[in-house]
Amino acid sequence: MTARPTAELFQQVSVLPYNISAEPLPPLGTDLKILMVWPRFPPSFWGFEGVLEMIPERSVIPPLGLITVAALCPASWQIRLLDRAFEELLDEGLLWADLVMVSAMLAQRADALAVLARARALQRRTFIGGPWASSEPDFLLAHADHVLVREAEEVFADIASALEKGEAHRMYRVADKPDMSHSPVPRFDLLQLNKYTSMPVQFSRGCPFQCEFCDIITIYGRRPRAKTPSQVIAELDVLRRLNWRNEVFIVDDNFIGNHKQALLLTHELSAWQERNGHPVSFYTEASIDLADRPELLAAMVAANFMYVFIGIETPSAEALKGSRKFQNLRGNIADQVRIIRESGLWVLAGFIVGFDSDDETIFERQLEFIRQTGITWAMAGVLQAPPTTALFDRMKSEGRLIEDSPAITNFSPPNFRTVMPLLILLRGLASLMTALYTPEAYFGRAFRSIESWHPRLTQQPPQLPLSYNLRVLFASMWRQGFRSNYRSAFWRFLWLIVRHWARQPAKLWLGYMVLLSSHHFLNYAQVAAEELEEHCRAIEKTETGSQRECESALFMPASRVASA
Repeated sequence: MTARPTAELFQQVSVLPYNISAEPLPPLGTDLKILMVWPRFPPSFWGFEGVLEMIPERSVIPPLGLITVAALCPASWQIRLLDRAFEELLDEGLLWADLVMVSAMLAQRADALAVLARARALQRRTFIGGPWASSEPDFLLAHADHVLVREAEEVFADIASALEKGEAHRMYRVADKPDMSHSPVPRFDLLQLNKYTSMPVQFSRGCPFQCEFCDIITIYGRRPRAKTPSQVIAELDVLRRLNWRNEVFIVDDNFIGNHKQALLLTHELSAWQERNGHPVSFYTEASIDLADRPELLAAMVAANFMYVFIGIETPSAEALKGSRKFQNLRGNIADQVRIIRESGLWVLAGFIVGFDSDDETIFERQLEFIRQTGITWAMAGVLQAPPTTALFDRMKSEGRLIEDSPAITNFSPPNFRTVMPLLILLRGLASLMTALYTPEAYFGRAFRSIESWHPRLTQQPPQLPLSYNLRVLFASMWRQGFRSNYRSAFWRFLWLIVRHWARQPAKLWLGYMVLLSSHHFLNYAQVAAEELEEHCRAIEKTETGSQRECESALFMPASRVASA
Protein backbone atom coordinates (compact mmCIF):
# COMPACT_ATOMS: atom_id res chain seq x y z
CA MET A 1 0.00 0.00 0.00
CA THR A 2 1.49 3.34 -0.99
CA ALA A 3 1.71 6.23 1.43
CA ARG A 4 -1.03 8.83 1.09
CA PRO A 5 -0.27 12.55 0.71
CA THR A 6 0.18 14.35 4.01
CA ALA A 7 -2.68 16.78 3.34
CA GLU A 8 -5.05 13.87 2.78
CA LEU A 9 -3.77 12.08 5.89
CA PHE A 10 -4.68 14.99 8.14
CA GLN A 11 -8.23 14.89 6.81
CA GLN A 12 -8.39 11.42 8.32
CA VAL A 13 -6.34 11.82 11.51
CA SER A 14 -6.46 14.41 14.25
CA VAL A 15 -3.15 14.70 16.10
CA LEU A 16 -2.48 15.91 19.61
CA PRO A 17 -0.94 19.39 19.14
CA TYR A 18 1.69 18.83 21.81
CA ASN A 19 4.23 16.33 23.09
CA ILE A 20 3.97 15.31 26.72
CA SER A 21 7.68 14.44 26.69
CA ALA A 22 10.04 17.32 27.47
CA GLU A 23 12.28 16.29 24.59
CA PRO A 24 11.11 15.34 21.08
CA LEU A 25 11.33 11.65 20.35
CA PRO A 26 14.27 10.89 18.04
CA PRO A 27 13.97 9.21 14.64
CA LEU A 28 14.07 5.43 14.69
CA GLY A 29 15.62 5.15 11.25
CA THR A 30 14.86 2.60 8.57
CA ASP A 31 15.07 -1.21 8.79
CA LEU A 32 13.41 -1.19 12.19
CA LYS A 33 13.18 -4.21 14.45
CA ILE A 34 9.63 -4.49 15.78
CA LEU A 35 8.48 -6.63 18.68
CA MET A 36 4.70 -7.05 18.65
CA VAL A 37 3.28 -8.22 21.98
CA TRP A 38 -0.19 -9.64 22.64
CA PRO A 39 -0.74 -9.37 26.43
CA ARG A 40 -2.05 -12.16 28.61
CA PHE A 41 -5.77 -12.43 29.38
CA PRO A 42 -7.01 -13.28 32.87
CA PRO A 43 -8.95 -16.57 33.03
CA SER A 44 -12.45 -16.24 31.56
CA PHE A 45 -15.29 -18.12 29.90
CA TRP A 46 -13.74 -17.20 26.56
CA GLY A 47 -10.26 -18.52 27.31
CA PHE A 48 -11.23 -22.22 27.52
CA GLU A 49 -8.33 -22.69 29.91
CA GLY A 50 -9.72 -26.01 31.12
CA VAL A 51 -9.70 -27.38 27.58
CA LEU A 52 -6.16 -26.18 26.97
CA GLU A 53 -5.00 -28.43 29.79
CA MET A 54 -5.81 -31.45 27.60
CA ILE A 55 -4.87 -30.46 24.06
CA PRO A 56 -1.54 -29.60 22.39
CA GLU A 57 -2.56 -26.02 21.57
CA ARG A 58 -1.89 -23.23 24.06
CA SER A 59 -4.45 -20.57 23.08
CA VAL A 60 -7.83 -20.34 21.39
CA ILE A 61 -7.14 -17.61 18.85
CA PRO A 62 -4.22 -15.38 17.79
CA PRO A 63 -4.06 -11.55 17.72
CA LEU A 64 -5.65 -10.64 14.40
CA GLY A 65 -5.13 -6.90 14.94
CA LEU A 66 -1.37 -7.23 15.36
CA ILE A 67 -0.85 -9.46 12.33
CA THR A 68 -2.97 -7.04 10.29
CA VAL A 69 -0.81 -4.10 11.38
CA ALA A 70 2.26 -6.24 10.62
CA ALA A 71 1.03 -6.47 7.02
CA LEU A 72 0.85 -2.66 6.92
CA CYS A 73 4.45 -2.21 8.06
CA PRO A 74 7.21 -1.39 5.55
CA ALA A 75 8.79 -4.46 3.98
CA SER A 76 12.19 -3.46 5.40
CA TRP A 77 11.01 -3.80 9.00
CA GLN A 78 11.88 -7.01 10.86
CA ILE A 79 8.89 -8.18 12.88
CA ARG A 80 8.62 -10.68 15.71
CA LEU A 81 5.33 -11.58 17.35
CA LEU A 82 5.13 -12.65 20.98
CA ASP A 83 1.89 -14.07 22.43
CA ARG A 84 1.91 -13.90 26.21
CA ALA A 85 -0.65 -16.73 26.37
CA PHE A 86 2.24 -19.16 25.98
CA GLU A 87 5.48 -17.15 25.70
CA GLU A 88 7.51 -15.32 28.30
CA LEU A 89 8.66 -11.78 27.61
CA LEU A 90 12.43 -11.71 28.12
CA ASP A 91 14.67 -8.66 28.42
CA GLU A 92 16.72 -9.84 25.48
CA GLY A 93 13.61 -9.77 23.28
CA LEU A 94 12.83 -6.22 24.37
CA LEU A 95 16.44 -5.10 23.89
CA TRP A 96 16.43 -6.55 20.37
CA ALA A 97 13.56 -4.27 19.37
CA ASP A 98 13.67 -0.66 18.24
CA LEU A 99 9.91 -0.40 18.78
CA VAL A 100 7.61 -2.45 21.02
CA MET A 101 4.05 -2.49 19.67
CA VAL A 102 1.18 -3.63 21.89
CA SER A 103 -2.47 -4.21 21.10
CA ALA A 104 -4.90 -4.92 23.91
CA MET A 105 -8.49 -5.28 24.99
CA LEU A 106 -9.65 -3.88 28.31
CA ALA A 107 -9.47 -7.34 29.89
CA GLN A 108 -5.74 -7.45 29.10
CA ARG A 109 -4.89 -4.15 30.71
CA ALA A 110 -2.89 -5.42 33.69
CA ASP A 111 -0.47 -7.36 31.50
CA ALA A 112 -0.43 -4.65 28.82
CA LEU A 113 0.68 -2.07 31.39
CA ALA A 114 3.32 -4.45 32.69
CA VAL A 115 4.70 -4.97 29.17
CA LEU A 116 4.79 -1.23 28.49
CA ALA A 117 6.51 -0.56 31.82
CA ARG A 118 9.19 -3.17 31.17
CA ALA A 119 9.86 -1.81 27.70
CA ARG A 120 10.18 1.74 28.99
CA ALA A 121 12.50 0.61 31.79
CA LEU A 122 14.81 -0.73 29.08
CA GLN A 123 14.44 2.53 27.11
CA ARG A 124 12.55 0.94 24.24
CA ARG A 125 10.08 3.03 22.24
CA THR A 126 6.49 1.91 22.81
CA PHE A 127 3.33 2.08 20.70
CA ILE A 128 -0.15 0.87 21.66
CA GLY A 129 -3.34 0.48 19.65
CA GLY A 130 -6.39 -1.75 19.64
CA PRO A 131 -9.77 -1.62 21.43
CA TRP A 132 -8.47 -0.48 24.82
CA ALA A 133 -6.39 2.31 23.28
CA SER A 134 -9.47 3.39 21.35
CA SER A 135 -11.50 3.51 24.58
CA GLU A 136 -9.05 5.16 27.02
CA PRO A 137 -6.31 6.83 24.97
CA ASP A 138 -5.61 9.66 27.39
CA PHE A 139 -4.90 7.22 30.22
CA LEU A 140 -2.56 5.20 28.03
CA LEU A 141 -0.65 8.25 26.86
CA ALA A 142 1.05 8.25 30.25
CA HIS A 143 2.22 4.67 29.73
CA ALA A 144 3.20 4.54 26.03
CA ASP A 145 5.16 6.81 23.73
CA HIS A 146 2.58 6.59 20.93
CA VAL A 147 -1.14 5.80 21.00
CA LEU A 148 -3.32 4.99 17.99
CA VAL A 149 -7.06 5.44 18.38
CA ARG A 150 -9.27 3.29 16.12
CA GLU A 151 -8.28 1.68 12.82
CA ALA A 152 -4.91 1.70 11.10
CA GLU A 153 -5.40 0.62 7.47
CA GLU A 154 -5.48 3.99 5.74
CA VAL A 155 -3.00 5.87 7.95
CA PHE A 156 -0.29 3.50 9.09
CA ALA A 157 2.00 3.98 6.10
CA ASP A 158 2.32 7.65 7.02
CA ILE A 159 2.76 6.88 10.72
CA ALA A 160 5.52 4.38 9.88
CA SER A 161 7.33 7.01 7.83
CA ALA A 162 6.99 9.53 10.67
CA LEU A 163 8.43 7.03 13.16
CA GLU A 164 11.45 6.50 10.93
CA LYS A 165 12.03 10.25 10.48
CA GLY A 166 11.42 11.36 14.07
CA GLU A 167 8.19 13.18 13.14
CA ALA A 168 5.74 10.84 14.87
CA HIS A 169 3.17 12.38 17.18
CA ARG A 170 2.28 11.06 20.59
CA MET A 171 -1.34 10.36 19.72
CA TYR A 172 -3.19 9.65 16.49
CA ARG A 173 -6.97 9.77 16.49
CA VAL A 174 -8.31 8.29 13.26
CA ALA A 175 -11.47 10.21 12.44
CA ASP A 176 -12.89 8.22 9.53
CA LYS A 177 -13.64 4.52 9.23
CA PRO A 178 -11.41 2.87 6.60
CA ASP A 179 -12.73 1.09 3.57
CA MET A 180 -12.21 -2.59 4.38
CA SER A 181 -11.23 -3.28 0.79
CA HIS A 182 -7.93 -1.55 1.71
CA SER A 183 -7.18 -4.06 4.46
CA PRO A 184 -4.25 -6.34 3.57
CA VAL A 185 -3.93 -10.08 4.06
CA PRO A 186 -2.73 -10.47 7.67
CA ARG A 187 0.75 -11.86 8.33
CA PHE A 188 -0.39 -15.36 9.31
CA ASP A 189 3.19 -16.47 8.70
CA LEU A 190 4.27 -14.70 11.91
CA LEU A 191 2.14 -17.05 14.00
CA GLN A 192 3.05 -20.34 15.60
CA LEU A 193 0.01 -21.94 14.01
CA ASN A 194 0.23 -25.14 16.01
CA LYS A 195 -0.35 -23.18 19.23
CA TYR A 196 -3.93 -22.16 18.37
CA THR A 197 -7.25 -24.00 18.13
CA SER A 198 -8.73 -21.68 15.49
CA MET A 199 -7.71 -18.98 13.04
CA PRO A 200 -9.48 -15.62 12.60
CA VAL A 201 -10.48 -14.22 9.22
CA GLN A 202 -12.22 -10.87 9.37
CA PHE A 203 -15.08 -10.14 7.00
CA SER A 204 -16.54 -6.91 8.35
CA ARG A 205 -16.46 -4.29 11.10
CA GLY A 206 -19.31 -2.34 12.62
CA CYS A 207 -22.87 -3.22 13.64
CA PRO A 208 -26.13 -1.48 12.66
CA PHE A 209 -27.75 -1.80 16.08
CA GLN A 210 -27.59 0.54 19.08
CA CYS A 211 -27.17 -1.57 22.22
CA GLU A 212 -26.45 0.82 25.08
CA PHE A 213 -23.69 -1.30 26.65
CA CYS A 214 -21.76 -2.06 23.45
CA ASP A 215 -18.53 -0.27 22.50
CA ILE A 216 -18.36 -1.88 19.05
CA ILE A 217 -20.70 0.75 17.63
CA THR A 218 -18.75 3.64 19.20
CA ILE A 219 -15.32 2.37 18.10
CA TYR A 220 -16.13 0.77 14.73
CA GLY A 221 -19.39 2.46 13.85
CA ARG A 222 -22.96 1.47 13.02
CA ARG A 223 -22.40 1.13 9.28
CA PRO A 224 -21.00 -2.34 8.60
CA ARG A 225 -17.96 -2.23 6.33
CA ALA A 226 -16.99 -5.47 4.63
CA LYS A 227 -14.11 -6.98 2.73
CA THR A 228 -14.88 -8.32 -0.69
CA PRO A 229 -15.43 -12.08 -0.97
CA SER A 230 -12.22 -12.31 -3.00
CA GLN A 231 -10.25 -10.77 -0.10
CA VAL A 232 -11.64 -13.34 2.33
CA ILE A 233 -10.89 -16.16 -0.12
CA ALA A 234 -7.32 -14.87 -0.50
CA GLU A 235 -6.82 -15.08 3.27
CA LEU A 236 -8.23 -18.59 3.36
CA ASP A 237 -5.87 -19.58 0.54
CA VAL A 238 -2.92 -18.31 2.59
CA LEU A 239 -4.05 -20.40 5.57
CA ARG A 240 -4.48 -23.44 3.34
CA ARG A 241 -0.95 -23.00 1.96
CA LEU A 242 0.28 -22.82 5.56
CA ASN A 243 -1.45 -26.20 6.05
CA TRP A 244 -4.16 -24.94 8.42
CA ARG A 245 -6.87 -27.62 8.74
CA ASN A 246 -8.82 -26.69 11.85
CA GLU A 247 -11.63 -24.23 12.59
CA VAL A 248 -11.80 -20.70 11.15
CA PHE A 249 -13.54 -17.92 13.03
CA ILE A 250 -15.18 -15.50 10.60
CA VAL A 251 -14.60 -12.42 12.73
CA ASP A 252 -17.38 -9.90 12.68
CA ASP A 253 -19.00 -7.47 15.02
CA ASN A 254 -22.18 -8.94 13.53
CA PHE A 255 -21.86 -11.35 10.60
CA ILE A 256 -25.28 -10.36 9.29
CA GLY A 257 -24.89 -6.62 9.92
CA ASN A 258 -25.16 -6.41 6.15
CA HIS A 259 -27.02 -9.62 5.31
CA LYS A 260 -26.78 -9.15 1.54
CA GLN A 261 -22.98 -9.00 1.68
CA ALA A 262 -22.97 -11.97 4.06
CA LEU A 263 -25.07 -14.00 1.62
CA LEU A 264 -22.68 -13.22 -1.25
CA LEU A 265 -19.73 -14.26 0.89
CA THR A 266 -21.27 -17.54 2.01
CA HIS A 267 -21.90 -18.56 -1.60
CA GLU A 268 -18.22 -17.89 -2.36
CA LEU A 269 -17.13 -19.80 0.74
CA SER A 270 -19.22 -22.78 -0.33
CA ALA A 271 -17.57 -22.79 -3.78
CA TRP A 272 -14.12 -22.48 -2.15
CA GLN A 273 -14.86 -25.46 0.08
CA GLU A 274 -15.88 -27.52 -2.96
CA ARG A 275 -12.72 -26.58 -4.85
CA ASN A 276 -10.43 -27.46 -1.97
CA GLY A 277 -12.02 -30.57 -0.50
CA HIS A 278 -13.70 -28.88 2.50
CA PRO A 279 -10.46 -28.26 4.44
CA VAL A 280 -11.92 -26.19 7.33
CA SER A 281 -15.10 -25.52 9.26
CA PHE A 282 -16.37 -22.05 10.17
CA TYR A 283 -18.04 -20.35 13.10
CA THR A 284 -19.07 -16.74 13.68
CA GLU A 285 -21.24 -14.39 15.75
CA ALA A 286 -24.54 -12.87 14.67
CA SER A 287 -27.70 -11.26 16.00
CA ILE A 288 -30.82 -13.28 16.76
CA ASP A 289 -32.60 -12.02 13.63
CA LEU A 290 -30.49 -14.53 11.71
CA ALA A 291 -33.50 -16.78 12.38
CA ASP A 292 -35.54 -14.59 10.04
CA ARG A 293 -33.20 -15.18 7.07
CA PRO A 294 -33.66 -18.78 5.90
CA GLU A 295 -31.72 -18.26 2.65
CA LEU A 296 -28.69 -17.01 4.56
CA LEU A 297 -28.96 -19.80 7.12
CA ALA A 298 -29.01 -22.38 4.32
CA ALA A 299 -26.02 -20.74 2.62
CA MET A 300 -24.01 -20.72 5.87
CA VAL A 301 -24.73 -24.39 6.42
CA ALA A 302 -23.73 -25.17 2.82
CA ALA A 303 -20.41 -23.36 3.45
CA ASN A 304 -19.74 -25.54 6.53
CA PHE A 305 -20.51 -23.09 9.31
CA MET A 306 -21.04 -25.32 12.35
CA TYR A 307 -22.15 -22.97 15.12
CA VAL A 308 -22.87 -19.34 15.91
CA PHE A 309 -22.58 -17.10 18.99
CA ILE A 310 -25.59 -14.88 19.67
CA GLY A 311 -25.92 -12.08 22.20
CA ILE A 312 -29.27 -12.99 23.74
CA GLU A 313 -28.48 -11.11 26.99
CA THR A 314 -31.81 -11.54 28.78
CA PRO A 315 -35.37 -12.88 28.46
CA SER A 316 -36.61 -9.60 30.01
CA ALA A 317 -38.33 -7.46 27.37
CA GLU A 318 -38.11 -4.49 29.73
CA ALA A 319 -34.31 -4.84 30.03
CA LEU A 320 -33.90 -5.29 26.27
CA LYS A 321 -35.95 -2.16 25.62
CA GLY A 322 -34.11 -0.17 28.29
CA SER A 323 -30.72 -1.14 26.82
CA ARG A 324 -31.88 -0.43 23.24
CA LYS A 325 -31.35 -4.02 22.11
CA PHE A 326 -34.46 -3.74 19.98
CA GLN A 327 -33.46 -6.48 17.54
CA ASN A 328 -34.13 -9.04 20.29
CA LEU A 329 -37.72 -7.80 20.70
CA ARG A 330 -38.91 -8.62 17.18
CA GLY A 331 -39.77 -12.25 17.82
CA ASN A 332 -39.92 -15.03 20.36
CA ILE A 333 -36.27 -15.61 21.25
CA ALA A 334 -36.74 -19.25 22.26
CA ASP A 335 -38.40 -19.98 18.92
CA GLN A 336 -35.63 -18.14 17.07
CA VAL A 337 -32.97 -20.24 18.81
CA ARG A 338 -34.86 -23.38 17.82
CA ILE A 339 -35.13 -22.23 14.18
CA ILE A 340 -31.40 -21.51 13.93
CA ARG A 341 -30.48 -24.86 15.48
CA GLU A 342 -32.92 -26.86 13.37
CA SER A 343 -31.60 -25.04 10.29
CA GLY A 344 -28.14 -26.49 10.98
CA LEU A 345 -26.27 -24.04 13.24
CA TRP A 346 -25.65 -24.97 16.87
CA VAL A 347 -26.17 -21.97 19.16
CA LEU A 348 -24.05 -20.63 22.01
CA ALA A 349 -24.99 -17.34 23.63
CA GLY A 350 -24.19 -14.52 26.03
CA PHE A 351 -26.39 -13.49 28.97
CA ILE A 352 -26.31 -10.44 31.27
CA VAL A 353 -27.81 -9.58 34.65
CA GLY A 354 -27.79 -6.20 36.36
CA PHE A 355 -29.93 -4.08 34.05
CA ASP A 356 -31.78 -1.23 35.78
CA SER A 357 -35.12 -3.01 35.35
CA ASP A 358 -33.85 -6.34 36.77
CA ASP A 359 -35.23 -7.50 40.10
CA GLU A 360 -34.54 -10.58 42.22
CA THR A 361 -36.56 -12.79 39.87
CA ILE A 362 -34.14 -12.31 36.95
CA PHE A 363 -31.78 -15.09 38.03
CA GLU A 364 -34.49 -17.76 38.00
CA ARG A 365 -35.87 -16.34 34.73
CA GLN A 366 -32.44 -16.54 33.11
CA LEU A 367 -31.95 -20.08 34.38
CA GLU A 368 -35.35 -21.21 33.11
CA PHE A 369 -34.76 -19.64 29.68
CA ILE A 370 -31.37 -21.30 29.30
CA ARG A 371 -32.83 -24.63 30.39
CA GLN A 372 -35.73 -24.25 27.99
CA THR A 373 -33.53 -23.45 24.99
CA GLY A 374 -30.84 -25.99 25.90
CA ILE A 375 -28.03 -23.49 25.31
CA THR A 376 -25.04 -25.42 26.62
CA TRP A 377 -22.34 -22.76 26.48
CA ALA A 378 -24.22 -19.97 28.24
CA MET A 379 -21.78 -17.12 28.92
CA ALA A 380 -23.51 -15.35 31.81
CA GLY A 381 -22.14 -12.29 33.61
CA VAL A 382 -22.93 -8.96 35.20
CA LEU A 383 -23.52 -5.80 33.17
CA GLN A 384 -20.54 -3.44 32.80
CA ALA A 385 -20.39 0.04 31.27
CA PRO A 386 -17.32 0.13 28.98
CA PRO A 387 -15.79 3.55 28.20
CA THR A 388 -17.21 5.29 25.10
CA THR A 389 -20.58 3.48 25.39
CA ALA A 390 -23.95 5.17 25.80
CA LEU A 391 -24.32 3.30 29.09
CA PHE A 392 -21.01 4.73 30.35
CA ASP A 393 -22.15 8.24 29.43
CA ARG A 394 -25.56 7.74 31.08
CA MET A 395 -24.05 6.40 34.28
CA LYS A 396 -21.66 9.35 34.38
CA SER A 397 -24.42 11.90 33.81
CA GLU A 398 -26.56 10.26 36.52
CA GLY A 399 -23.65 10.29 38.99
CA ARG A 400 -23.60 6.48 39.13
CA LEU A 401 -20.27 5.79 37.42
CA ILE A 402 -17.49 4.39 39.62
CA GLU A 403 -14.54 6.18 38.05
CA ASP A 404 -11.78 4.13 39.70
CA SER A 405 -13.31 0.71 39.09
CA PRO A 406 -10.76 -1.90 37.99
CA ALA A 407 -13.53 -4.15 36.62
CA ILE A 408 -12.25 -6.14 33.66
CA THR A 409 -14.57 -9.15 33.47
CA ASN A 410 -18.27 -9.87 33.74
CA PHE A 411 -17.63 -11.37 37.18
CA SER A 412 -16.13 -8.16 38.54
CA PRO A 413 -18.56 -5.94 40.48
CA PRO A 414 -20.07 -3.50 37.97
CA ASN A 415 -18.34 -0.19 37.37
CA PHE A 416 -21.51 1.73 38.17
CA ARG A 417 -24.02 1.87 41.03
CA THR A 418 -26.75 -0.61 40.23
CA VAL A 419 -30.45 -0.26 40.97
CA MET A 420 -30.48 -3.79 42.40
CA PRO A 421 -28.56 -3.90 45.72
CA LEU A 422 -25.05 -5.04 44.96
CA LEU A 423 -25.12 -7.93 47.42
CA ILE A 424 -28.27 -9.35 45.84
CA LEU A 425 -26.87 -8.93 42.32
CA LEU A 426 -23.57 -10.66 42.98
CA ARG A 427 -25.02 -13.45 45.09
CA GLY A 428 -27.78 -13.97 42.53
CA LEU A 429 -25.24 -14.31 39.72
CA ALA A 430 -23.24 -16.77 41.84
CA SER A 431 -26.36 -18.88 42.32
CA LEU A 432 -27.12 -18.72 38.59
CA MET A 433 -23.62 -19.89 37.71
CA THR A 434 -23.80 -22.74 40.20
CA ALA A 435 -27.18 -23.89 38.89
CA LEU A 436 -26.13 -23.68 35.24
CA TYR A 437 -22.93 -25.64 35.62
CA THR A 438 -23.64 -28.65 37.75
CA PRO A 439 -22.68 -31.76 35.74
CA GLU A 440 -26.33 -32.80 35.52
CA ALA A 441 -27.51 -29.40 34.26
CA TYR A 442 -24.64 -28.96 31.81
CA PHE A 443 -24.76 -32.42 30.24
CA GLY A 444 -28.56 -32.39 30.21
CA ARG A 445 -28.63 -29.18 28.16
CA ALA A 446 -25.85 -30.50 25.97
CA PHE A 447 -27.67 -33.69 25.07
CA ARG A 448 -30.94 -31.91 24.31
CA SER A 449 -29.26 -29.25 22.20
CA ILE A 450 -27.25 -31.72 20.09
CA GLU A 451 -30.27 -33.99 19.72
CA SER A 452 -32.31 -31.05 18.35
CA TRP A 453 -29.46 -29.82 16.13
CA HIS A 454 -30.00 -30.78 12.48
CA PRO A 455 -26.64 -30.70 10.66
CA ARG A 456 -26.63 -31.20 6.89
CA LEU A 457 -24.38 -33.38 4.75
CA THR A 458 -22.30 -30.33 3.83
CA GLN A 459 -21.29 -29.85 7.49
CA GLN A 460 -18.14 -31.77 8.24
CA PRO A 461 -15.90 -31.40 11.29
CA PRO A 462 -12.18 -30.57 10.88
CA GLN A 463 -10.20 -33.53 9.57
CA LEU A 464 -7.43 -33.70 12.15
CA PRO A 465 -4.82 -36.48 12.24
CA LEU A 466 -5.72 -39.69 14.07
CA SER A 467 -2.66 -39.27 16.30
CA TYR A 468 -3.94 -35.85 17.41
CA ASN A 469 -7.44 -37.19 18.16
CA LEU A 470 -6.09 -40.14 20.15
CA ARG A 471 -3.77 -37.90 22.15
CA VAL A 472 -6.66 -35.61 23.12
CA LEU A 473 -8.97 -38.56 23.87
CA PHE A 474 -6.49 -40.20 26.24
CA ALA A 475 -5.70 -36.89 27.97
CA SER A 476 -9.40 -36.25 28.39
CA MET A 477 -10.09 -39.72 29.76
CA TRP A 478 -7.29 -39.38 32.29
CA ARG A 479 -8.07 -35.85 33.48
CA GLN A 480 -11.87 -35.98 33.21
CA GLY A 481 -12.68 -39.67 33.41
CA PHE A 482 -10.39 -40.60 36.30
CA ARG A 483 -9.21 -37.49 38.15
CA SER A 484 -12.21 -35.11 38.02
CA ASN A 485 -15.01 -34.87 40.55
CA TYR A 486 -17.57 -35.34 37.75
CA ARG A 487 -16.05 -38.52 36.31
CA SER A 488 -19.25 -40.56 36.47
CA ALA A 489 -21.10 -37.87 34.47
CA PHE A 490 -18.19 -37.82 31.99
CA TRP A 491 -18.47 -41.56 31.26
CA ARG A 492 -22.28 -41.44 31.02
CA PHE A 493 -22.17 -38.62 28.47
CA LEU A 494 -19.36 -40.26 26.48
CA TRP A 495 -21.45 -43.42 26.28
CA LEU A 496 -24.51 -41.40 25.20
CA ILE A 497 -22.78 -39.62 22.34
CA VAL A 498 -21.16 -42.80 21.05
CA ARG A 499 -24.41 -44.77 21.29
CA HIS A 500 -26.54 -42.12 19.62
CA TRP A 501 -24.21 -40.45 17.12
CA ALA A 502 -21.37 -42.83 16.25
CA ARG A 503 -22.53 -42.80 12.60
CA GLN A 504 -23.10 -39.03 12.48
CA PRO A 505 -19.65 -37.36 12.29
CA ALA A 506 -20.86 -33.80 12.90
CA LYS A 507 -22.88 -34.70 16.00
CA LEU A 508 -20.18 -36.99 17.34
CA TRP A 509 -17.60 -34.22 16.91
CA LEU A 510 -19.78 -31.61 18.59
CA GLY A 511 -20.67 -34.03 21.37
CA TYR A 512 -17.02 -34.59 22.11
CA MET A 513 -16.31 -30.83 21.91
CA VAL A 514 -18.99 -30.31 24.54
CA LEU A 515 -17.60 -33.16 26.66
CA LEU A 516 -14.05 -31.81 26.46
CA SER A 517 -15.15 -28.26 27.26
CA SER A 518 -17.09 -29.40 30.32
CA HIS A 519 -13.76 -29.40 32.17
CA HIS A 520 -13.48 -25.69 31.51
CA PHE A 521 -17.07 -24.63 32.15
CA LEU A 522 -17.70 -26.70 35.27
CA ASN A 523 -14.45 -25.59 36.90
CA TYR A 524 -14.57 -21.96 35.80
CA ALA A 525 -18.19 -21.56 36.95
CA GLN A 526 -17.17 -22.81 40.38
CA VAL A 527 -14.24 -20.38 40.52
CA ALA A 528 -16.46 -17.50 39.36
CA ALA A 529 -19.11 -18.32 41.97
CA GLU A 530 -16.45 -18.39 44.69
CA GLU A 531 -15.06 -15.07 43.51
CA LEU A 532 -18.53 -13.53 43.58
CA GLU A 533 -19.11 -14.93 47.07
CA GLU A 534 -15.84 -13.32 48.23
CA HIS A 535 -17.15 -9.98 46.99
CA CYS A 536 -20.37 -10.62 48.90
CA ARG A 537 -18.48 -11.34 52.11
CA ALA A 538 -16.56 -8.08 51.64
CA ILE A 539 -19.88 -6.25 51.38
CA GLU A 540 -21.24 -7.91 54.51
CA LYS A 541 -18.18 -6.83 56.49
CA THR A 542 -18.95 -3.14 55.98
CA GLU A 543 -20.64 -1.49 58.94
CA THR A 544 -23.85 -0.37 57.24
CA GLY A 545 -23.71 -2.18 53.92
CA SER A 546 -24.26 1.10 52.04
CA GLN A 547 -23.47 1.16 48.34
CA ARG A 548 -20.48 3.48 48.70
CA GLU A 549 -19.01 1.48 51.58
CA CYS A 550 -19.39 -1.64 49.47
CA GLU A 551 -17.42 0.05 46.70
CA SER A 552 -14.64 0.91 49.16
CA ALA A 553 -14.45 -2.73 50.20
CA LEU A 554 -14.51 -4.05 46.64
CA PHE A 555 -12.50 -1.66 44.49
CA MET A 556 -8.85 -0.78 44.73
CA PRO A 557 -7.80 2.76 43.73
CA ALA A 558 -6.99 3.37 40.09
CA SER A 559 -3.39 4.12 41.06
CA ARG A 560 -2.97 0.46 42.01
CA VAL A 561 -4.32 -0.96 38.76
CA ALA A 562 -0.93 -0.83 37.05
CA SER A 563 0.61 -3.00 39.74
CA ALA A 564 -2.30 -5.47 39.93
